[in-house]
Amino acid sequence: MYKTIIIGKNSNLSQSLANQLGAADILSSRDILHNVKCLSFLKGEAVSIIFNNFQPSTKLNDLSRPENYVINSIGITSKVLNYCKQNEILVNKIIYTSSSSVYGNNILCSENDELRPMNLHASLKISNEKLIEKFCIDNDIDYTIARVFNMYGGKDNFSIVSKILKTYKLNNELTIVNNGNAIRDFIHIDDVVDIYKELLNIKDIKILNIGTGTGTSIKNILDFFYNHKLDLKTQTIFRDELKTSTSDNRLLMNIINKKDFIQVENYLKEELKI
Repeated sequence: MYKTIIIGKNSNLSQSLANQLGAADILSSRDILHNVKCLSFLKGEAVSIIFNNFQPSTKLNDLSRPENYVINSIGITSKVLNYCKQNEILVNKIIYTSSSSVYGNNILCSENDELRPMNLHASLKISNEKLIEKFCIDNDIDYTIARVFNMYGGKDNFSIVSKILKTYKLNNELTIVNNGNAIRDFIHIDDVVDIYKELLNIKDIKILNIGTGTGTSIKNILDFFYNHKLDLKTQTIFRDELKTSTSDNRLLMNIINKKDFIQVENYLKEELKI
C-alpha cells in the first residue's frame, strides 16, 4: 500500500485532493524550504507524490523577488526529488501539476504539440516537466505530467470564474480584457480531483491534458449574468492575450472512465442559487 504525499499545502488543488483521498499527507513548501528534514518520516515508506508547488497563482506576475519566484516554482521540486534519491525512498508514482500555458497560443492543444511558452510562468512549468521526466526515467519511476487547463471551483481565488463571482457578490467592477472574447477550456476542480485519483493507479501515461475538450468564451460567462438579469459591473481594456486555449482530451477520455464534466453554467447557478 502506497502513501500519497502532496507537495504544496496552500494549493487549492492540494486541499481538495487531501479531502478526497483521506489518508494523504499534505506538506508545506515553506516547511520543506526551511528544513528538508521534515520529509524524514518518508524514510522506509513506499510513496506516490503529487507536486502542486509553484509560485502562488495570485503572484504569477510578481517578480519583485526573482530568487523566491524560482525557488517556489522549481527549487522545491528539486529538493524533494533530491531527498528521495539520497534517502532511498521508494517512489511508486509522481504526478506533476503542469499547465495548459505551456502550449502558448494553440487553438486545440494536443499532448504531442510543440511547446510555445509565452511567459516566465509557462517556461518554469516546462522546466519542472523536464526535471520530473529526467529524474523518473533515470530512477525507473512511473510519472504523469498533468497539463491542467483553466481550473475553477473549490477555494479558488485566481480563475476568471471566481473573479466574476466575487465582483458580483461584492458589487465591485471587473476589468475585462478584449471584451471577454478569449476562449478557454474551463474544468471544475472536482473533475480534476476525480481524474487524479484514477491517475494514481494508472501506469505509463507520461503526459496528459486535463480539460473538458470544450472552449467557452469569457463573454459567454458574462452573458449568463446579463441573461439572468444579474447586475455585473465591468470595464474593458485592450491588450495582447492568448486568444484560444482548448484541450484535445481524447487521450484523457480513452483512459479515464469519465462520462461528463461539471458545466460552468451549472456551477454558477449553484453558487448564485438561481
